[in-house]
Amino acid sequence: MIRKFHDYFVPVLTYLDKNGATHQKSLKEALAKVEGLSESDLSITSERGTNIFSSRIHWALQYLYQSGALQRPAKATYAINDLGKRLLSENPSGFDVSVLEETEGWIQWDVRTRNRQESTNGGVAIPNEETPNESIESSIDQIESNLAHQLVTRLQEASPQFLEETILELLGQMGYGDGNDSLEHLGGPGDEGVDGVINQDKLGLQRIYIQAKRYKFGNNIGGPALQNFMGALKGKGASGGVFITTSAFTPAAIEYVSRNLEPRIVLIDGVELGRLLIQHEVGVIALRTYKLLEIDENFFDE
Repeated sequence: MIRKFHDYFVPVLTYLDKNGATHQKSLKEALAKVEGLSESDLSITSERGTNIFSSRIHWALQYLYQSGALQRPAKATYAINDLGKRLLSENPSGFDVSVLEETEGWIQWDVRTRNRQESTNGGVAIPNEETPNESIESSIDQIESNLAHQLVTRLQEASPQFLEETILELLGQMGYGDGNDSLEHLGGPGDEGVDGVINQDKLGLQRIYIQAKRYKFGNNIGGPALQNFMGALKGKGASGGVFITTSAFTPAAIEYVSRNLEPRIVLIDGVELGRLLIQHEVGVIALRTYKLLEIDENFFDE
């Protein structure tokens, strides 16, 4: 199990104390063996692609180095010094960032970065004991989760036609169809149980039909609605269908679709709909863009 980044302070110091100066890559590999981490553990990434173990060792090294507990005798190579040995001796069972906050190195680092966020005890606040990268990603996830909920709520308040047209635009942005002319809105009287169709080729030989339900949260789609949609698809000789709702599907509806694979139906509930709208930037605009930078070790390779 991968631990919090500050839980690696002692393992890092212990390894360097026993083995001397070590390159960051070799140190990560060694600590992974010490921790008994599997290949599966080492491949875990965040939803945004950050390798969790590598990131946490990186930030453990950065915090120890900036606090003055480690030295860098060569590129990307770390060695323990007297302060590091003292911290290890005084805290053999482990310690967190609050211990480093008392060091002169940390105080000077804090001043240099001009990035102090005062907590109740006067130290730098570390939200949920995450690395800075993880804190940024968590904040973005929280913002996007809230935004996704707002998007779906707005669709619930809009007209059925607006929802249906939004779905077609979303699927087009996702790469379905053969250009805008291949996405056709059908919803309304006499729609025969489908709200839209996507022609996957110019001749319309492969067609995907869409059903969209503008329901409030808690008003979930049940099995009968899926049975009706399945019947409509078979009547049209469809190769597949997408059933989308702003609410959710009952277990019976999900089971029905899993048991009936011809034609195949894909279910998208309100949670997934909101996520897809954000991912493909439908109904949202970008306020600003940030770059997350790190040292290019190759640049400093003399």
